[in-house]
Parts: sequence; C-alpha cells; structure tokens
Amino acid sequence: MAMGGGLDFAVSYPFSDSAKEAIEGIEINDRIIDLAIGRIGKALRNDPASKMLIHETDKKEDIASFAVARMILGHLRNNYLTNSFAVNESKMVHARLDREDEDTAMAVSSIFGINPIRRSQEKDRDVLVLDLPSYLRSCPRSPHYKLINRRMVQGMVEIRVAEWKRCVEEAARKHIERIPLLKDTPEVIKSAAEKTLSLLPKPDTSKLETIRVEDHPPCVAKLLESLGKHENLPHQARYFLAAYFLSLNTSEEDTAKLFQGAPDYSEKVTGYQVAQIKKRGYSVPACATVLGYGLCVADCRIGSPLNWHRLSKQRKEGIRR
Repeated sequence: MAMGGGLDFAVSYPFSDSAKEAIEGIEINDRIIDLAIGRIGKALRNDPASKMLIHETDKKEDIASFAVARMILGHLRNNYLTNSFAVNESKMVHARLDREDEDTAMAVSSIFGINPIRRSQEKDRDVLVLDLPSYLRSCPRSPHYKLINRRMVQGMVEIRVAEWKRCVEEAARKHIERIPLLKDTPEVIKSAAEKTLSLLPKPDTSKLETIRVEDHPPCVAKLLESLGKHENLPHQARYFLAAYFLSLNTSEEDTAKLFQGAPDYSEKVTGYQVAQIKKRGYSVPACATVLGYGLCVADCRIGSPLNWHRLSKQRKEGIRR
C-alpha cells in the first residue's frame, strides 16, 4: 500500500484526500444509496466491523457510500444519527490503525494535524511526544488525558502509542460529525433520508420521563438532558450517573435503561458495566471529583451529589409538616 494513498487506503479512510480523488466524477446510483443507508444502520447497531472488498468497483462504491451517508445526515440534521455515525466510523478507524504499519498510521494521523515524534533518547519504542495544541485539540474527555496527569517534555506532551491512536480516533470522530448543512438537497437524497429515519430505534425513555429533575443536582440533571437528546456521554459521566442512581436504590435494570438513548448504546455492555459498579460497591464521586471530570455545572457547595437528594427529601418533608 502506498503510504497515505492508493485505493485500499481510501477505502479504509474515506475522509482522506485519496478517497475524494478515488470517487471524483462517480455517479450516485441505487446501490451506493443502499450502501449509504446500510452504513448508517451499522452505526445504529454499534457495529464497527469492516468487510473485505476485492473488486475495484466495490471499493469505489464503498468509499462513495461514506460521502452519500454524510449527505443524508447533512439533510436530516439529526444529532443522534450523526453522533452514532461518527462514533462508529471512528471506531473503525482505530481498529484499522492497530493493523497498519507505523508509516501508514502516521499518514492517517497527519490528516488531522496530529504528528507525534519519537524521543531519540528513549529506548522505549512505545513512548511518543506530541505538540501541546494538537494534543489539546484531539485528546478524549477523560481524566486520564488531563494535562495534570501527563508528563511534559520541553513543551511537548508524552503519550504512549495506544494513547496516540485513541487521539486519532477522537479527532476522526470530531471531523466526521462536522457535517455541513446540505442545501438544495437532491430528491434521491431526500428519499434516502426518509428510509434512514425508519432505522431510528425506539428507545424506552419512560424511566427518564418519570424522573423529577428537581430532585437531583444540576450536574445529574444536565446529563439526563443530554441522554434525552441522544447525545454521547464520556465514560466518566456514565460511571458517575450509574453510581449515583444505584446509590439511590434504583435497580440495575432501570439504571441501565437510562443510557438507551446514547448513540453507542449496547444493552449487553451497559448491563454488564452497571452490574460491575453495583457488585464492587463503587461510591458516588464527591463534588470535587465531579468537578475534576468536567461535569460540574453549578456552584452547589453540597460536598456530594447525594446530599442534594437528601436535602430535597428533607425540604419535601418539611413542607408536608
């Protein structure tokens, strides 16, 4: 494979310049439309598996399906669909990077302006350094990636190879979900958009609808609002929300249902993670920790999110008296 070029590279990374060149002048046909709708459907099923393509025509149609899928999403302007698509496509990028040689992986990384270098004095081949602006622009929203937890070397951020690839995944997700508004939408795209809407899952939001937001602190209310909008939550936010509701004696099943609207929701994975939090007896993070997660949205000064719930109950009891 030519580094950063070639048809196979374009298939693996359909947002690259190589991909744009490969499908230049291609006409949208029914097969490409079906592939595009199917590509969005894969994202809704949280299925990042790739398929083997042999013929040149199949490869070009696969690349075109990515572009057409973005056109469909650009017409629909549905955040849930767009987020699901971006998350799934970026997971595929990460999986492919793990199979690439270093030069090819670096070529993909450079698409997003991420150009890590090895420290020549380092014997550990797993250690890289990345310039600060690129790191801040692409690192995931997780305490693990906060600068306070990173080693700085002459103004550069030290990262491991696995962390670099995770940054590329995150950069790919952000790039893919930035879909411009589609104006003067062709009829064929409008028709495809209608078919795509039929793929939307019907999540059970009854649990969210019965929750009285005022009974919970603003940080929790904000996360519930995001889930109601089908927005993606970072790992620490999901852990916090699950631990919080489990501490209120919410059942594991009802706690897991809270996350059904997430773009990358998996019933099996979510159920397992909630069960583990319950089994291990993880406590609800204190307000200082929630602040460190970047999830604090108000100056409540209550020490622990659970105190809001207790104070709310006390206020209700005082009113009834």
